[in-house]
Amino acid sequence: MILHKICPICQSDSLRGYAIDTYRKGPHISRVQCNACKLVFANPMADEKELVQYYTQYYEKDRYEAMDYKSLIEAHFARIKNLTPEAIKGEARYLRGLQSGSRFLDVGCGLGLGLAYANQLGCDLYATEFDQGALDFVSDHFSVKTFRGDLWSASFPNDSFDFIHISHVIEHVLDPRAYVREMKRILKPGGKVAIGTPDISSSLYRLHRWTKLLRLEVPDVIDGLEHTFIFPKSVLRALCESEGLKPIDHFTHSLGEKIGNLIRYKMPLSKKVNRLIQNFFQVNQWIICQK
Repeated sequence: MILHKICPICQSDSLRGYAIDTYRKGPHISRVQCNACKLVFANPMADEKELVQYYTQYYEKDRYEAMDYKSLIEAHFARIKNLTPEAIKGEARYLRGLQSGSRFLDVGCGLGLGLAYANQLGCDLYATEFDQGALDFVSDHFSVKTFRGDLWSASFPNDSFDFIHISHVIEHVLDPRAYVREMKRILKPGGKVAIGTPDISSSLYRLHRWTKLLRLEVPDVIDGLEHTFIFPKSVLRALCESEGLKPIDHFTHSLGEKIGNLIRYKMPLSKKVNRLIQNFFQVNQWIICQK
């Protein structure tokens, strides 16, 4: 475990307890907040060995099995094959800067939704991921060069990619600043990176926290227990700018859960209700930056 005495982003030593969750399974059970920059992060934090073990066969874990997640993704693949480039840019705003034929890297590709869009645009596909099962899954569907492991372990050359896509990954890593720095290094001049992650400044997160405090209860962790860093919009933007990337778009969006999918998920009703509620709030964010 790693115990932080200062904020890993702004280096302030002014930290306070924020949330704790001892009921769900996950590598982190407690969160603190930096009083200076308002970053929320796991503390103590699982170390690299613990996280690698946790992310092995990640998409075989209970919540993904309950959602029949692979079938949902394959249905998206089939739908995306019929989309025009204009339609892709319309539904995936974070990919509006992606040009056909680009060298495209999906960092922590998961089951490859980002790769599906880029493949439809005729891009040259690359992907990194810890979960070998996920890499096998995307390789079965696309012609993609894969690397199992962390981004910097791949040792891509300088100025390698036109576009880097990193969706709901940066909140899982141990050093987000190092990730941003490495992505800038391997981007071509003028290249773009799209970073998707939860937005801790969302009104839903604030409402949940204040509801607990007004009831004199210790706030619990409302998002995934595997998240190491949960960024307010302002902190994520400042991090990118401090590493020399220029933000060109930054927006929030809801979970976008379909009612039909919720009905057939094999999960408790309370979890279905929680996911439904997230549809009405802007709980996630995308920032698109240019080198």
